Amino acid sequence: MTTLAIQSLGTPAKQRLRRGLLAAMAVLGFGGQVPAVLAQASPPSPPMPASVTAFPYYHAQHVLNGLYGLHLPPRAEAFRAETKQLSAALASECNAAAAPALQAQWLRVVESWQALATPAIGPVLSRRSQRAINFWPSRPNLLEKALARRPSTLKDLVRIGTPAKGIPALEWLLRRPLTPETCAYAGLLSQDLEAEAAGISIELSKLAASVKEANRESEEEGSILGPMFGEWVNQWLGGWEQLRWAYIEQPLQKARTRQSSPEFARQDAAANLAEWRVQWQALQLQARLAPEQLRAPPQPNEALISIEALLMGKGQMALAGRWAKALDKVQVRMEALAPRAQGFDAKELMALSREMKAVTVLFQNEVAQALDVPLGFSDADGD
Repeated sequence: MTTLAIQSLGTPAKQRLRRGLLAAMAVLGFGGQVPAVLAQASPPSPPMPASVTAFPYYHAQHVLNGLYGLHLPPRAEAFRAETKQLSAALASECNAAAAPALQAQWLRVVESWQALATPAIGPVLSRRSQRAINFWPSRPNLLEKALARRPSTLKDLVRIGTPAKGIPALEWLLRRPLTPETCAYAGLLSQDLEAEAAGISIELSKLAASVKEANRESEEEGSILGPMFGEWVNQWLGGWEQLRWAYIEQPLQKARTRQSSPEFARQDAAANLAEWRVQWQALQLQARLAPEQLRAPPQPNEALISIEALLMGKGQMALAGRWAKALDKVQVRMEALAPRAQGFDAKELMALSREMKAVTVLFQNEVAQALDVPLGFSDADGD
C-alpha cells in the first residue's frame, strides 16, 4: 500500500484560507499569461489574460470523487457495451465477409478498454485486469493448442493460459480464416471480456460508495482517501511510462538489438496508433485542464480534478505552466504520427518518447513533490 503525507487532509481552517489567498495572489501576478492548454486531441488554446479566476484548494476526496464518481463509471459501461456488441456480432455473423466489421468492432473494444484502464486504478488494478485480458504479445503456439481443445464454456477457459486469451488473442483469431472453430473460440473470448467488464463495473460502484462514505470520515485516522490518492498519483506515472516504454520505445529497442522489425502490441499499425492516442488522451484528461476551465475552474465533487488543477489550487503557477508546456510538446508529436507503408518512422517514435520522458522527469522531480505524494514502485499492472 502506498504511504502518503498529504496536506489536504486535516488542514486547519486558517491554513486553508492562507493557502487560498496565496493561490489567488499567484494567479493575479502570473506575468499576464497562463500556459496554453488543450482539450482532447485539440490545438493548444491561446494565452489567457491575467484575470484568471483563482482556483480552489482541492482535497484528496475531491479528486477521488471526480475519478470514481464521475469519470470512470461511464467508461466502464462503455467497455461493457462494446464487449457485448462484439459478442453479438460474432454470434450472428462470423465469416470472411464479416471479418472487416468484426475487426473494426474489436478495435472499438480496445479503445473503450484503454479509456477505462489508463491509468490502472481501482478495480482494474485490484483485479489485475490488464494481465487477465490484455496480456501481450499473444502466443500463437498456445492459441493453436487452445483451439485444438475446443473449449465451450467460460469454465473451460480457466485451464487455458492467459497469453491465449483476451484482447490480443481475439485480434489474432479475427485475422485468420474464420472457420466455425475459430469463430466459436473468438465468441468465447469475447464473453470472457464481457464477464470481466461486468466485474469491473460492479466493483467500481462499490468503490465509489466507499469513497463517499470515507468523505464523512476523512479527518479520522485510517481513512482510505490518502492511500487512494497516492495510488492514483503513482499509477498515473505508471500508465504514462507504460505507454512511453512498453508500447512505443521498447519494441523499437528490441528490434534494433535483433535487427528486425518492431513488434508492437497490435498487428496493424493503424490499430497501434489508435490505441496509443486513446491512452494519451486518457492520461491527458487526468493531467490537464480544458481551456474553459482556466476561466471557470472545475468545482470540487462536480468535475474531474486534474493534476494541473491541483497545482493551480496550490498556487504552483510556474510549475503548472511548465507542466502544461511539457504535455503540449507530447501532443504535437503524437498528433504528427502517421503509419507508413513500412510501419512507423522510428525517428519520429523516438522523438515522441523523448518528449514523454521529459514529462516523466518533471513529474518525478517536481510535480509529485508539489502534490505531497512520495513515489514508490508503481505497479502499472502491465506485462
